[in-house]
Amino acid sequence: MRIGIGWKMLVLGTFLGLVACGAEEPPPNATTSGTGGSGGSEPKLPPARCGELCDHVSQIKCFVWADCAKDCAAYLDADEACESAFETLLGCWADQKADFTCMPSQVVPPAGCKAQEDAFQACAQGQTRSDTAACTGQSGTDAPDACTSATTCAGVGELRATCARLADGTTWQCACRSNTSLLGTCTQPSGQCDNQEGCCAAFFY
Repeated sequence: MRIGIGWKMLVLGTFLGLVACGAEEPPPNATTSGTGGSGGSEPKLPPARCGELCDHVSQIKCFVWADCAKDCAAYLDADEACESAFETLLGCWADQKADFTCMPSQVVPPAGCKAQEDAFQACAQGQTRSDTAACTGQSGTDAPDACTSATTCAGVGELRATCARLADGTTWQCACRSNTSLLGTCTQPSGQCDNQEGCCAAFFY
């Protein structure tokens, strides 16, 4: 008899314990998993055709744009308002990548993309970079078919324009950089490199 009573008490106690534990469980449809901090934003994906263009830049051994993948993923450091203009320019560069070449000192994008290049430059011209407010002086080189101009800015480093005369004899193609990062390319009718007055000013200031 004692064994029977003990067995009943054990079964009853187990049942009550299960009921008590079950009462603390959330209902089946309740959400129990948390999410990460809501304050952060999703990382921005690089433009779709960066890989295509940068593979070409690597294949032609364009050492002057060694940071192609990083710069392209950053939309050439363009403001959000100019990202669409850069994607359009990038698409043209990728479509005409066979004509995307390099000189020892700079990239030379396809002449057929000048309209898209001008549109990206015009968008950049409409933006203001507060980080390049404290810039001092200019130094550079000047040759019949090439020139450079460099300006040092506190907190940014060096802004450099590198320009070369194209085969038509009148157009100068310029690459505009912040340290080693490419900010944009542009053309101008003059071979005078001037970070304040030349076409690279749109990307620098």
